[in-house]
Amino acid sequence: MAIFAKRFVKGRLAEFDKDMRICLRPFATNGSTRPAHAYFPALAACCGMREYLTALSRGNLHGIGWTQVAGWAERFLPQPDYNRDTVHVLFEAFRHPIAHRGIASGVWVDRRPHARNARRVTWKLLANAKRPACDIVEEHGELKRDPPWPCPYTHRARIHHRSLWIDIQGAAKGFTTAIGADEPLRGNFEACMRQLYPL
Repeated sequence: MAIFAKRFVKGRLAEFDKDMRICLRPFATNGSTRPAHAYFPALAACCGMREYLTALSRGNLHGIGWTQVAGWAERFLPQPDYNRDTVHVLFEAFRHPIAHRGIASGVWVDRRPHARNARRVTWKLLANAKRPACDIVEEHGELKRDPPWPCPYTHRARIHHRSLWIDIQGAAKGFTTAIGADEPLRGNFEACMRQLYPL
C-alpha cells in the first residue's frame, strides 16, 4: 500500500501541476498592459488538493472542514506560515466562495466569537513565489470601484500562488514519505481508497 500510495499521489500531483501551470500562464487582457492570470481557478486547485491530501491522511473523504485541514497543515505544511488562523481564512474566505461562486467576496467578515474585532478582510492575489504564501496584514481602507457603496476593510490577505503551489507539492511528498513509516496513516490512506474504489 505504501508503494501504491506514492504512485497514486504522484499521479494526482502531476494533474495538479498541469492545472497550476495553465492557470499561472500569463495572458493579455483588454485594456491592460499588465499580464493577467487565472487566479481563482488556481486557488480552487490549491484548495482542492489540500482537502484531498487531508482526506487521504485522515481516512475519510467526507466531513472535512477547516479544522481538519489545519490539523493536516500542522503536520505537512511549513509552519508558522500555515497556522490555524491562516488556514481558517483560506478556507472560509476563499475556499467556500470560490467553490460556490467562482470568486471570493470583496470583503469577508470574520465572525468567529473570538475574532479580533471582527476583521474585515479583502484580498490581493499574485502569481509570484514570495513568502509566506499567504499572510493577513492589517490594512485599513474602503473598496470603492466594484461595490455599490464604499465598503470598509481592516485587513488584506495576500496570496502568492506560486509559493502556495510549491508548498503543496512539498507537503504531498512529505505525506507519501510518512506513509511508508506510519502504519495508522497507511491504514487511513487505504480506507480512502476503499471509498474511492469500492470492492
